[in-house]
Amino acid sequence: MIPDWIPNIHPLIVHFPIALLVLAVLFDAARLFFKQENWLEKATLALYTTGSLGLIASFLSGRQAVETVSITGDAIPVVASHEDWALYTLIYFLVFTAIRFATWWKKLEKGFVLPVLVILALGGTGMLWYTGELGAKLVYKHGVAVGEVDRLQQRIENLERDLSAFREESGPVVEANGSWVWRIAPGSDQVIHERFRIDGSDQITAEIDREDGIHHLTITASGQNYLLLGESFSSIDGRAEINVDDFDGEFALVHHYQNPENYQYLRLIGSQLRQGQMRNGSDNVLGSGSVATKGWLTLRVTASGQHYYGYHNGQTIVHTHDDEMQPGSTGIAISGEGTLKIRLIEFRNVD
Repeated sequence: MIPDWIPNIHPLIVHFPIALLVLAVLFDAARLFFKQENWLEKATLALYTTGSLGLIASFLSGRQAVETVSITGDAIPVVASHEDWALYTLIYFLVFTAIRFATWWKKLEKGFVLPVLVILALGGTGMLWYTGELGAKLVYKHGVAVGEVDRLQQRIENLERDLSAFREESGPVVEANGSWVWRIAPGSDQVIHERFRIDGSDQITAEIDREDGIHHLTITASGQNYLLLGESFSSIDGRAEINVDDFDGEFALVHHYQNPENYQYLRLIGSQLRQGQMRNGSDNVLGSGSVATKGWLTLRVTASGQHYYGYHNGQTIVHTHDDEMQPGSTGIAISGEGTLKIRLIEFRNVD
């Protein structure tokens, strides 16, 4: 059992392989001066072996950990880099440990071989250090997995909603870096055709309503419609608060949008949440999961490099990888019958 204040086991195990591998490199360096100490040689091999196995456990626990914490804003590309470098470091030490065993078994550690191996080990230590630095940055700079930061983020969200209502901003607010947020307010039904680029049938009607003191937009749309805004982003954090109780069709958060045949998406179809890419009109579904659809839902998508995440009400549903598409516009796609309710759409540029 892990403590309630630790969201996953990754912090509990990640430090052990780091310590073991650093100690292994130190032992290897010591062997340059104490070549006759057989116990030092065997201890070094044991440390490399246990450290490399520990890296496997750390990598797998890290993959699981990212699905248990909230990752937003500037932390998204750092998470992607951290995962990439963790994989590179794991592969490096697995290969290096195999080489160390081969040179020991064949008794090849003579002349310049051992110094070269030590240099290679130091290179691996540099990779280990950089991977660890990215992990530390996630916690100490971006507050990932820090409960108080999550609570403050929720308070900020509530204050921003209240401020938007006070200002009665009917259209999307666009920041200097292209990030935009649209909190539905009185008059929002009048700005769809004014502020958004619409691809598709352009058969959209909207009305303003209010529920639990929060305004929302009730949309009726015929055919496939894409509502797009913003500049071309390569790394994004997007979300929408929707209600599909009276809607039978598809809703998607779209990004890297070039045209109706080329974009990435997080799509809700019935109770299935799918993540994928449209490439030259071909739908490539990367992953999917079942979700509850009763009442108000928060769908969220993040993309950085080849790493894509899809969330439903704060829970990770899909975590996929594929080649990065060209930067493009952001927005939503709607297709179906009935009425769809929306009270927020937001896309952040996290390049």
